[in-house]
Amino acid sequence: MRTLKRGERERFSIEIPADFDLPPKTQWGYTPALWQHNFDSETVGNILTGTEIAPRVTLHHDAESVDMRIAPVENSAALSFDIREFSGGFLSLAFGFPESDAKAIQRHDLIRIAIQSEAAEQFKAYARLNLKHGPNNEQIVRMIDIGQDGFAEFDIFYTEFEPTRASDAWIDLIINEPQGKSFTLKQVVILRRVRATL
Repeated sequence: MRTLKRGERERFSIEIPADFDLPPKTQWGYTPALWQHNFDSETVGNILTGTEIAPRVTLHHDAESVDMRIAPVENSAALSFDIREFSGGFLSLAFGFPESDAKAIQRHDLIRIAIQSEAAEQFKAYARLNLKHGPNNEQIVRMIDIGQDGFAEFDIFYTEFEPTRASDAWIDLIINEPQGKSFTLKQVVILRRVRATL
């Protein structure tokens, strides 16, 4: 764990790789534990929607039949995905926030997902932030490239999000028309930082 300090009274826990370049005014961050995958070596075949592949990382799709392979990359914290046959239109990975972090989000915050990835052929995906507050679910969608290092950032200020009613938050990484796509997630980091004052 890496810890960021601000003054003597405030202290924020930053669970990210030690060499990660933190943006200014970062309040907290964490790295979804892809290396703590829920299988011994690899999982192959018709993987059901709703399958938790790692702590707070869940796979979703709309396909009736699937032939795909998910496997750890030797000597690394990465996971590789090879979608061979896919009868549906989308596949997504949902990265859930720790409960305490979800409830700490404020209207003046920026949420960022930074991804290091490799792909047989680079493609675009969608990153969708979901903020559950009371019975409502606020969503913000951004585009992100898979096959290179990049990030997507979400500005909470322009939403109807009510922090006092916050109960959950997660980011969906959505891949449309996934059949035939092969990619590796080397690192995923999620951060919250304070937006500049207007």
